Amino acid sequence: MTGESVKVLPMGTGEYAAEVHEGDQTTEHRVLVPRALVDELDVPAPDEQALVAESIKYLLERSPVTSLPHDVDLDAVRREHGDFLPEVRARMQA
Repeated sequence: MTGESVKVLPMGTGEYAAEVHEGDQTTEHRVLVPRALVDELDVPAPDEQALVAESIKYLLERSPVTSLPHDVDLDAVRREHGDFLPEVRARMQA
């Protein structure tokens, strides 16, 4: 999906607020980033805010912004989408 912007702000350890603008739609989400997922990502000096942004963009390629849940648990996303981790890893290494 093109034309979206994702703004990510830290809220606490492993917890982020993501504001997504796509066209005239704006949605807000709470994203949970488990430490084990960051470790499994296996990229040098992982930036969790970049991980959240790329994860939201990944989800936007699969559903409209209005379909994204308010609470996004990246561990659940990883379990539901087999290509999630390799895809986000590739995006973060690019």
